[in-house]
Amino acid sequence: MDDLLNNLVGRWSLTGKMGDTALYQDVNAKWVLRELFVEMRFSPVRVAEGGNPDYEALYLIGYDKKIGEYVLHLFDTFGVTSKPVPGIGTRKDNTVRFKFDYTVGPWFNTFTWDPGRRSWKNMITYERKDGSEGTFAEKELTPIR
Repeated sequence: MDDLLNNLVGRWSLTGKMGDTALYQDVNAKWVLRELFVEMRFSPVRVAEGGNPDYEALYLIGYDKKIGEYVLHLFDTFGVTSKPVPGIGTRKDNTVRFKFDYTVGPWFNTFTWDPGRRSWKNMITYERKDGSEGTFAEKELTPIR
């Protein structure tokens, strides 16, 4: 088990925005596959203003101790692909930034743990053609007790 990933385990209330759509989701996270991966299931709890109530996601996040990298396998209701691209991440302090090398250019999914608040920030960004970074989603996960 990885100490940082262990902080993902539990039940979370997710609020934030994906594009212009507000998000309200429940997130359940648990260790799976002999505690090699944290499985995170994202489910909608209410329809946002102009939002899509059907958005769901499944993340499998693991840590490769041999090479010191994290991996994020992301599946969601945006669609099925025959060529899935894993996100490869490195840790700096309490942050893991995953890079997805998509054909349209790199995307990043960054998780930051706040031990004082016992919450997570999650940012999804992408690289524009000019090299600058755009924001696709901003999320916060707070524990459900």
